[in-house]
Amino acid sequence: MHVPRSSRPSGASSPATGASWPRSAGATTAEDGLTPTAGRRGSRLGERATPLRLKLLVAFGLASLVAVLVPQGGGGEAAPPVGTLLLAAVLIGAVTVGALLWGVRSDLGLPAKVAVYAAGYNALIVLVKFVLAPDGFYEVNQEISLTGLLTLGDTEGAVLTALLVFALYLIAYVVIYRLYRRRLPGRSVDAARVRRGILAVLGGALLLSAVGGSVLTFLVVPILISGSALEYLQFVFTSSASVLIALALAGAVSLAALAFRSVAERAALVGDAAVLVSFFWLGLYFLALYHALWVVYVLILTSIWPLRAVVPK
Repeated sequence: MHVPRSSRPSGASSPATGASWPRSAGATTAEDGLTPTAGRRGSRLGERATPLRLKLLVAFGLASLVAVLVPQGGGGEAAPPVGTLLLAAVLIGAVTVGALLWGVRSDLGLPAKVAVYAAGYNALIVLVKFVLAPDGFYEVNQEISLTGLLTLGDTEGAVLTALLVFALYLIAYVVIYRLYRRRLPGRSVDAARVRRGILAVLGGALLLSAVGGSVLTFLVVPILISGSALEYLQFVFTSSASVLIALALAGAVSLAALAFRSVAERAALVGDAAVLVSFFWLGLYFLALYHALWVVYVLILTSIWPLRAVVPK
């Protein structure tokens, strides 16, 4: 007796099997740029979350080695050579953006164009954080001494600066995400989950700010930030690299918006908003890890090329 095949549309997602992160696109159509095996991955990739996180840890572990070792070949000048900064950024970008491409395609199962957009905006962030901003900061510091209570040469100053800059990136990132998330149904649960996750990330970042410091640090955070993070931003955006930095950041925002739009379209096609949420979390992890890596990087740079600062009496 002939048994009819299921009439369920090929683009429909499979039944939910768990609530762990991340979720794949679950698509099977060739026109969306996925291989025929993509649909057999299931609508959730809970079992692949650990391998994906392992990729991120390995990539950023290698990037940390680059941040520590590459500047060691410099020295002898007042500021780090641009060539040294470029070499570090290229190597950091190669391992981190490579891991991102791998994760977007193999773990989230998203189309190639999403991977390209994501790789593009992450590469621009690497360019800004590890080449243009440090170069501009040192350029201005050769003319103007730092006057804050803490500088980038201090662990507390570097961490507080990273926290403030990360907050600025986070605001832009969340705005882009919410712009495309509101177009999809079933927002309430995922939105609450995202809010809880962001609070957890910020809470962890605040705990990290206590490394090498004391409880008193938390009582004078506004003063410390005004003496380190805001001074850093002022130096960076008054340097000759400021225009390039602004253009690179604008490009990163544009590519991030294109990536989220493509993922939102994909989520609408498969009827699964978790596709967009998974992509959001992946990008947020990268942003947080870039800023943690930046702390290591600037502490190494300032130990080799000391900053000019007015020592408070």
